[in-house]
Amino acid sequence: MKPPGRRGLLAAGACALLLAAFFLVAALVTTPLAPYLIPPIALTLPCLPAVTAPSGSGYSPPGVAAMAEAAVEYATTETVPQQSRDEIALSLAVLRRRAPLRLLVFGLGRDSSLWHALNPGGATVFLEEDPAWYRVVRAQSPSLRAHLVAYRTRLDQADRLLATYRNHPACLPGSGENATHLRVRGNWACPLALHNLPPEVYETEWDMVMIDAPKGYFAAAPGRMAAIWTAAAMARARRGEGDTDVFLHDVDRKVEKAFAEEFLCERFRVEGTGRLWHFRIPPVSRRGDAAAGNTGDRRPFC
Repeated sequence: MKPPGRRGLLAAGACALLLAAFFLVAALVTTPLAPYLIPPIALTLPCLPAVTAPSGSGYSPPGVAAMAEAAVEYATTETVPQQSRDEIALSLAVLRRRAPLRLLVFGLGRDSSLWHALNPGGATVFLEEDPAWYRVVRAQSPSLRAHLVAYRTRLDQADRLLATYRNHPACLPGSGENATHLRVRGNWACPLALHNLPPEVYETEWDMVMIDAPKGYFAAAPGRMAAIWTAAAMARARRGEGDTDVFLHDVDRKVEKAFAEEFLCERFRVEGTGRLWHFRIPPVSRRGDAAAGNTGDRRPFC
């Protein structure tokens, strides 16, 4: 038998070293001194989890697929969302605390897929007034639940609507036992009521409302006056548990700020950042001040 050459001796030595290292580690792990002899990271690494679910089922849980689609969308686009990172963070904090929830969003935008994805397992509905933009967004994101709606207000009517809405009894909350009687559906007599929305909007008690539409930056635009009044009316009439978290964007503009103070109420504003205000509105039945709906009050909604 031919004696092993230099390479054979090196290979045999390497194998012997590996075996020695294996037995040394095994002995160290079972000794009481193991925590002191082995680096901490070696002791804290978790075991690789077993993958037992059927192939392709990882995207089955509600919201996972939507989150993946949103991640791809925002990772591959140069268009920034309509809100800043800090503004989105305010809404995200509520979503993390309350999701899955019922979320109503006024407006379809570049960030619609984001809001849909951030409410996994919940119900998210969008309302859009621009037919052309509605078709664009629906073509890009067909999984969104969105409705095309019509407004009967104009931005250049905002001052008059704010000054005269108390002349319309249908726009005012009741008082005493009638404090919750403020109708939105079919309330054509109130010029601020969105009276002809899809039935599911009225039949759902919304946990969170995001008002980032309709357009409100030129005279003929609908403005957000009716959206703010309608959100306030629905929040007042809530019968289920919890409050309604209402977020209003673009509060740096005169109309949004004035209508927010009149209908969403400063005392219900809990925080804000940038151009976003967050209101937490309790139903009138749990305010302890049901008589505050008196039309003689400075601000009947507050």
